Amino acid sequence: MTSLLFSFLQMAVLIILGFVLRKTRIIDDRIQKGLSNILIYAVLPFNLISSSQYEYSKELIMALIAVAAASLCYFTFSILGMRAVVGKMKLEDQEKRVIVTTSVFMNTGFVGFPLMSSIFGAKGLLLASCYNMVFNLFMYSYGEHKLSGQKAGFKNILGNPVTLATIAALVLFIIPWRMPLRIKETIDIVGNMTVPLAMMIIGSTLTTVDYKKLFIDKISYFSTAMRLIVFPLIMLGAVVLVRHWFYMMPVTATTIVLMTALPTGSMNVIFSEKFNCAPKLCARNFTQTVVLMIITLPIFLWLCTVLFGT
Repeated sequence: MTSLLFSFLQMAVLIILGFVLRKTRIIDDRIQKGLSNILIYAVLPFNLISSSQYEYSKELIMALIAVAAASLCYFTFSILGMRAVVGKMKLEDQEKRVIVTTSVFMNTGFVGFPLMSSIFGAKGLLLASCYNMVFNLFMYSYGEHKLSGQKAGFKNILGNPVTLATIAALVLFIIPWRMPLRIKETIDIVGNMTVPLAMMIIGSTLTTVDYKKLFIDKISYFSTAMRLIVFPLIMLGAVVLVRHWFYMMPVTATTIVLMTALPTGSMNVIFSEKFNCAPKLCARNFTQTVVLMIITLPIFLWLCTVLFGT
C-alpha cells in the first residue's frame, strides 16, 4: 500500500509542476496543445506497444477477457441508467446530454494509462488498454452522437491512434514472438514519458479554472458524484460478488475498479466545445472531477487493497 500511495505522490508532484510551469508562462495554450498531441499520437502508442511484451500467460488472457466483459457491461448499463435518471431532471436538453456523457465516460488516456502503468507496470497498462478499447467503442459512437446530436461514424474509432496501438499491443501479446531487447528498450524510452507528460498537462489545465464558480455548481456535483463515487462503488460491489464464483487476479479486480473510478474524460470537453453543447458546464465537470479525484482515487485504491489483497 505504501508503494502504491508513493505512486500517487509522484503523480501529484508532476501535476504541481505542470501547474507552476503554466502559471510562470513556460507553458502556454500552444505548447499545451502540442504536448497533448505528442502524448496522444506518439508517447501513448509507444507505451502500449511496450506493454505487449509482458510475459505471456493464460491467466493474463483470462484477465483481459474479464476486463473487456466488465467494461462492456459498465458502459451498457451506465448509459441506460443515466438516460433514465437524467431524462426526469428539469434541465435544458444540452445540459442533459453533458450530464450523461460526463458521468459515464472517464479519462482513460491522460489519467488511466499513467495511473495503471505507475502502479502495476506493463501488466496494468495492458489491462487498462483493453478497458480503453471498449471505452473508445462507446465514446466515438454513442458519446459523440450524444454531444453532437448527429450520427457518428465508426471511422473515428478505428482512426484513433490509441485504439490502433491497443489492437496492435493485444495482437503482439497473444503471439509467441517477443521483440529483441534493444528494440524494446528503445520503445520504452518514448513510452516512459507517458506519466510525466500526462500529469503536467493536467496540472497546466487546472490553472485555467475559476475555482470560485467551480464548487457552487449543483449540477456538476451530481455528475461528479456519479463519476467518482456511485459508478465505482457499484463496480466494486459487482467485482466482489463475481470473485465469489470465479477466480480473478487482484490486479485484474483492482484495474477494473480504478479504471471505473477515473475522473471525467477530456474527450467530453473536446466534443462539447466542437458541437457547442453546454461547453462551460462540461469544462466545470471535467475540472471538478480532476480536483476531487485526489481524494476519491486513493480511497478506492485502499478499498481494493483491503478487499482484493493487491
